[in-house]
Amino acid sequence: MMDKKLSFEEALQKLEGLVKELESGNLELEASVTKYNEGINLAKYCHDLLKDAENVIVKMVKDDELVDFPNTNE
Repeated sequence: MMDKKLSFEEALQKLEGLVKELESGNLELEASVTKYNEGINLAKYCHDLLKDAENVIVKMVKDDELVDFPNTNE
């Protein structure tokens, strides 16, 4: 399991490194699967950090009665 103490920037940097390794085509199948799985976990971790940050910002905006962010999911 991944160290949950990574900053967003550290996790993103690790994810970018994994992508480069996978794209190189120099890994054996088992190593590729392991790296891919690690990459999926890092991507989810980064997504969760971004979502948490978005929630904090939206709450701050609402508390200050400012205009809310547009919903890009629609």
